[in-house]
Amino acid sequence: MARTSLTTVLATLLIAAVAFSCSPTNQALKRSKKLAAAGLTYEATVLSLEALERKPGNQKAMIQVKTYGEKEIKAQLREFEKLAEAGQTVSALDAFVRARDLEDRANAAGVLLSGTSAHISEYNGLKKNYVKDLVQQGMAAMEGDDFIGAERLYSRALKYSPEDAQIQEAWRSAVSEPMHREAHRMYANQKYRAAFYTWADMEERTGQSYLDSRQYQDSAVFHGMVTVGIRDILAPTRQELNLSQSMRADLINNLVRTDDPFIDWIDWNDQTRYQSNEQPDYLLEMEMTDWTEVPGTMSRYERQGYRKEIVDKKNPDTGVVTKETVYHKVVYFDVDYRVFIHGALKFTLVDPLKRSILTSREVEEQSERIIASAEYSGDPANLYPGQWSSISEAKTTDQVQYGQKGRLDSRFRTTYNPRVVQDMRETVKNSLVKKASVTLIETLNSPLFLQ
Repeated sequence: MARTSLTTVLATLLIAAVAFSCSPTNQALKRSKKLAAAGLTYEATVLSLEALERKPGNQKAMIQVKTYGEKEIKAQLREFEKLAEAGQTVSALDAFVRARDLEDRANAAGVLLSGTSAHISEYNGLKKNYVKDLVQQGMAAMEGDDFIGAERLYSRALKYSPEDAQIQEAWRSAVSEPMHREAHRMYANQKYRAAFYTWADMEERTGQSYLDSRQYQDSAVFHGMVTVGIRDILAPTRQELNLSQSMRADLINNLVRTDDPFIDWIDWNDQTRYQSNEQPDYLLEMEMTDWTEVPGTMSRYERQGYRKEIVDKKNPDTGVVTKETVYHKVVYFDVDYRVFIHGALKFTLVDPLKRSILTSREVEEQSERIIASAEYSGDPANLYPGQWSSISEAKTTDQVQYGQKGRLDSRFRTTYNPRVVQDMRETVKNSLVKKASVTLIETLNSPLFLQ
């Protein structure tokens, strides 16, 4: 027992060692060592940093970042001094930035690297006039409405002076101004939805609003807001009606959770419809066009094969008993009982004032599962498929049953789980709701519909 436990522990440790050696972090560290051995210290440091950022606190990664990082920072600073003396300002600044970025990333990952602070004054002096020229060129580009060129120039300046608030503001202006103008143009053409999301994209990119963008966003929502009333789902039978009620509630929840600022979803059931004095801008009419359940479909596959039996055979002369394998011909069946469910939901978006259909779609889903199966009652390990053609080949020991399907079926063990059918109903229903929600939102977001 002790030896078995020891073997189990050793096997577990071996599996863990193999898994560790195959982990992405360990593979990245191995590639980092190969790059360093080839003289590509910068690439080796970056790869070690990525491994450490992927798995913080990894000791091997920290050691490699420290070893390669210190070496590479010194090399980049030597390159900085060399290029600065040669008058190659841009290349010198880029070398310093590479060293500073490695230092910052390593420090953020918990590995202390240093060296750039000793050259910071020289770096600031070298970048001063160059950054000033970049900013002046960016201003000239802005005056000429070359916003793409201005953005590139300001981005270049921020590479060397990332903390400069004035350059940051100039970069935001270069990014925001063309998008702001385009949004104003769409707003003037009453394309409120497109204008709103152009301003939203602008804010997401720059991190803040620009001029009067917030006020115009609110105005776009006010002018472009529509109400959509969700009608009851038409269903021809009681079963479909019960299913449709829960589907409608789930669909409303899905649509409301989208938080679309331009759409106000209204539960437009019969009671709300008769009590309201106002009509929604659009109506969502739905109909369950199909819900089919086909239970108890049986598939029977007749098989031929052999059943192995090990018998004792006694030699009449010597009296010695030996084991002998005998194969008996058998007929058996693979039997499956399946349930098939198919559902289809049609939804139509209607303009009640014009009494016209804006869009009509139908989604469908189906599920088929085995709810009961039959298994051969003998030992399946000793049952072998095969083909035998002649009845005359049968021996007295062959268990071949012809024309006795009732007896054959009785030799099978069947299992049945009625909950499977309920799970299938839920699966089909949820899929129909999801497909209808996605299709409807895609339709509403289309530029051909709500603008």
